[in-house]
Amino acid sequence: MSDMDNQSRGRHFKTEEERHPEPLQPRNPYVPSSVHDAYDSSYKPVYGLSSSSHAQGPRRKDRKKAPFVLLGAILVLIVAISVVGVSAFFSAKNLKAKALGAMSAISAITDSVKAQDFSSASQAAQSLSDLTREMTDGLDSPLWTVVSLMPVYGQDITSARTLVGSLDKVATDALVPVLDALEANPPAELISSDKTINVAAATQLFEAVGDAAPSLAECAETVESLPQFALPQLEEIMGPARQKLSEVNALVQGAADFSPLAAPVLGAEGNRTYLIVAQNSAEMRASGGFPGSMGTLRIQDGKIELDEFSKVYDVMEEATPASMGITDAERALFGGFMDVARDAGMDPDFPRVAAIWAAAYEEKTGVQLDGVISVTPAVVQDLLAIAGSITLEDGTVVDGSNATKVLQHDLYWNYLSKETSASGNGDLTDALFAQAADLAFEKFFSGLNSGTLMQFAELMAKGVDNRSVMFWLSDETEQDALSALDCSGSVLTDASEPAVGTYFSLWIGSKMGWYIDIDNQVLSSSDNADGSRTYHVQTTFANTATSDIIETAGDYISGYLDGFDRDNLYPELYIYAPSGGSISTLEASNGAEFVEAEHEGLQVFHASRPNLRAGESIVCTYEVTTAPGAAELTFMSTPTLTKYRE
Repeated sequence: MSDMDNQSRGRHFKTEEERHPEPLQPRNPYVPSSVHDAYDSSYKPVYGLSSSSHAQGPRRKDRKKAPFVLLGAILVLIVAISVVGVSAFFSAKNLKAKALGAMSAISAITDSVKAQDFSSASQAAQSLSDLTREMTDGLDSPLWTVVSLMPVYGQDITSARTLVGSLDKVATDALVPVLDALEANPPAELISSDKTINVAAATQLFEAVGDAAPSLAECAETVESLPQFALPQLEEIMGPARQKLSEVNALVQGAADFSPLAAPVLGAEGNRTYLIVAQNSAEMRASGGFPGSMGTLRIQDGKIELDEFSKVYDVMEEATPASMGITDAERALFGGFMDVARDAGMDPDFPRVAAIWAAAYEEKTGVQLDGVISVTPAVVQDLLAIAGSITLEDGTVVDGSNATKVLQHDLYWNYLSKETSASGNGDLTDALFAQAADLAFEKFFSGLNSGTLMQFAELMAKGVDNRSVMFWLSDETEQDALSALDCSGSVLTDASEPAVGTYFSLWIGSKMGWYIDIDNQVLSSSDNADGSRTYHVQTTFANTATSDIIETAGDYISGYLDGFDRDNLYPELYIYAPSGGSISTLEASNGAEFVEAEHEGLQVFHASRPNLRAGESIVCTYEVTTAPGAAELTFMSTPTLTKYRE
């Protein structure tokens, strides 16, 4: 062994004093030796490093120590994370339980409102408010703050806090006050047994909804902007809450938009008279159909009174009043029909049509109107589903299951087919159509109560979606507010919610609307650099009648003019671009030729009297580009009777 090795080995056996030149702590004579021994035992590891360690100096000592320090730190972190993880697990379970409780409270609110148990609904809303407040407090705890600092999970916790905070605001600022107002003014008290509306209560209720709407809209917009949760567990908890909030917001905003109209429309500012027009879809016009019969609904001092329905010829002047100022552009697009008041429905823009009808009605009867309500026979069927059956004077029973087929098909074939056609039968079917509308509305309103009132509101809302129900108000300010509700049947839409309009009118008077189909499909779509979107669309106008049907139908049903074929519908077809958008590359089958025009500032393609024989279709394909940032494309079409043929 070398001298160097011996010297090196010798270092391992130096005394304590040699290894540590500084003096050791002296023994205190007043302290027992055992204590000193214990102290020395604990003291030695601090200074008693191995000789090899000491030989490398302070830097090597720190480097050798570092792995153990790091290991200790990792162990501490693991323990800390484990503690947080266990706590978070139990906290998450608690959060999930409260979230499920919140969803149950929302369901309870919905069920209670449907059952008109507004006391329970109000209690459920308060329960929801309490739960969301507890969830908010829980997510604001230090525990969730720690979790929010972790990668991936951080955004989820931030989003969860935002969502729960929004639900808390909705419950406290919107649902609780609205349901308290409903409890104080239940629909059962909005109308009395003598059909008198409690206008003050109705107005108060709508005002409560209007007050709650801004807060709810703000919360819904905030929540809608949140990204999807990365953690499936959180998405499972929070996803349904997001959906529920969206649904509640849509309902409240619709009611809030109507809130400013509630008082005047219900007669709080003076008596009201509305013209109800039953459009005949069998004689199809772009706006819905020929205005077969009309009756007035009056609200006088809150009391609802319904006058008898009459044929259009008896209550409306034939010529469109000069005050309506029919333009050359309208005549070019819709023909001379616009100069005949009852034919104004060739224009799909219902506010314009309703204004013409109102002017012609007022000129004929001297009765001033505050608005026009358009319904189709499909609405008559829905009314009878609520009120019960009626019997026409020829013995035909009409109810909630057969009204549309009876009024749009059976009456005509029973009286006006080739085998049954007789002089005067046309007048008879017109009278029966008017009687059906009269009896249906009379039966419904005679039994009007809080329950049927809510059912009536539901069927009106459903009808607005497919243009089988449309409203127009004569006051311009009120009409502007009504247009914002998308229930006026206007061809104009919000550019942010684009809709293509596809409309059909029978040029020759007939009852062949029963056999017409309009089918709209988006075949594909693509995003554009400016944020707009382009859709490849197909619209099919179909004549589903057969040659046998044409052969057995009388002229009144099939329509007939000298020099024109009985099996050809000769329609007027219109395709409207959405507001803020455009249509390009339109192509049509079956020889149909579309010409570009403009109406109400919208791009329109119009085909005048193309061939559409029995069993034939006209298929149109085209590109629709919507405004930047707009929602998904939808369609507005003339209501058809397709589903009632099946």
